Amino acid sequence: MKITSVRTRVFQWTGKTVPPQGHFCSNAMDLLYSPAESMSTFRFHAWTVVEIETDTGLIGLGNV
Repeated sequence: MKITSVRTRVFQWTGKTVPPQGHFCSNAMDLLYSPAESMSTFRFHAWTVVEIETDTGLIGLGNV
């Protein structure tokens, strides 16, 4: 199996944001456990999605 294609796409949040509070730690899981959290309070507002395709047709997705 060989990689035949690598594609990336950057998604940028352009909505309202709230400045981070002191001692904050935030990741995507924070949105699941805190009902008060929303995209406006989420601390990272850009994501890169990577798609890798192989010669066997297998496609993998990842994000950073």
